[in-house]
Parts: sequence; C-alpha cells; structure tokens
Amino acid sequence: MIPKVRAWLDTQGYLLEMRTASAFRAAGFDVRQSSHYVDPETGKSREVDVIALDPDVVGIINISFIVECKSSNKPWVLLCSPDTLDGYNRIFAFSVVSDKARKALAGRMSQLLDRIPWLRKSGLIGYSVRQALSDADIAYAAAVSAAKACDVLTHGVASSYKPYAFAFPVIVIGGPLIRCSLAENGDVQLEEVEEGEFLFAAYLPKYFGTCIRVVTSARLTAFAVEAKRVADHIRAEFKSEEDEVRESWRDDVVGSKNQP
Repeated sequence: MIPKVRAWLDTQGYLLEMRTASAFRAAGFDVRQSSHYVDPETGKSREVDVIALDPDVVGIINISFIVECKSSNKPWVLLCSPDTLDGYNRIFAFSVVSDKARKALAGRMSQLLDRIPWLRKSGLIGYSVRQALSDADIAYAAAVSAAKACDVLTHGVASSYKPYAFAFPVIVIGGPLIRCSLAENGDVQLEEVEEGEFLFAAYLPKYFGTCIRVVTSARLTAFAVEAKRVADHIRAEFKSEEDEVRESWRDDVVGSKNQP
C-alpha cells in the first residue's frame, strides 16, 4: 500500500509542493501551503500551492512569493527574445506591486537598478512558455493561477491602510526547462537551463503584465535563498517609508489619548 500511495503522491505533485515549502522555510520565509483566494473573474475559491512571506509582523511592507508547483517530468519550453521587454516599464515587469510601492519605486528607480538585479531584466526574457510533448497547456493554466493570486493578494487588502506590497509569481516544475531563441543567422537555439522568466501579459479580467519566474526542482534551494536576498534588499530600501508610517501611527495614538 505504501509504495502505491507514494507513486500516487508523485503524480499529484504534493511532494514537490512540500519540498518547495521546505526550501522557502529554510531560506527564512514564513510559508503557507494550500491557501485559498476568491477568483475575481469567476467568484470561485481557488487554491495557491505555496505562499512564501518575508517575515513582517507590522504589515507596512508586504513581500510575498506566490508559487504554483507542477510535477510533470515533461520539459517546459521558454520561448525567448532579446527584445521581449523593449520599451516595457521595468517596475511592471519586476513584480505585482501596490500603488504605494509603484510610486516609491518610480521615485528611486535609477539607484535601485544596481542594488536589485531583478529590476534590470537583462538577457533573454521569455514572451511565452509551453509544456513540450503534451496537448494540454498546463503552463498557461499555472501562469493564470499565479497571476490572479498575486493580483488579489496585492490589491485586494481588506483594510483602510494599503501597504507597500510586492508579490512575485513563480512556477516550480519537476521536469527540465528548455530556453528557445532565434540566433542572428536564423537558427533555432535550444539550451537547458534551471531558471528563466517570461512576460505574462493578459486580461484577468483586468490587465496583468508581470514577469513570471520558472524554476526547476534542481534550482529550488538556491532560488529560495536568492528570493530572500531580494526581499531583504527591498525591505532595506524602503526602511525610511516604514519608519515614516510607524511614526504617523505613534502620532495618531498620542493624539487620540490627548483628546478629551
């Protein structure tokens, strides 16, 4: 019975989800598994495989990685071009951000390009992703799920206070990842990589246009560590905004106590 259950678990992807959660916990994140949100398009409840939250007990700066896990051993193909992000706003390509975070990023973009490498988006960026050797387009479904969850968790905060929020969509796959591009001479180039990203532009139901990272299970541990480093950079860069909000809260408390 145990071998049969283990084989079933492998086909369902639960073990990949567990390993993904473990990798992010080990990197220093607070992790939630099998969380749910309401799909703004259908009104139905949807599940998120893994949500990795950069620890923050105050809630002024929210940094999260929304992860979909796909365990199929069939290769995924990133269709890439060096021109994918030509003329595209790097803030929108960076992550899903709240209005406060977007404005704060825009005000210091030139300095941050050197401090946060994920903002630069250099090299080959995908414009699409497909699962090879399969008729089912699970890659698109995974992208839609991650994108919707990021949007809801960033812009759907049920509070009068809207935080500085950053949500990074990620897809972890159990099989190989192939980067496909066209050489200058017209030849098709195929290269196996452990990580890549693609610009996912769609209306879900409103416009979504952020890069989604695709990470193989072999790269998972290193990626989680890198993600924590990016989160630390963001938190350090926005410390002045966090201090300013804290101070305003203290002023509000003092003011309320002094009222008759």
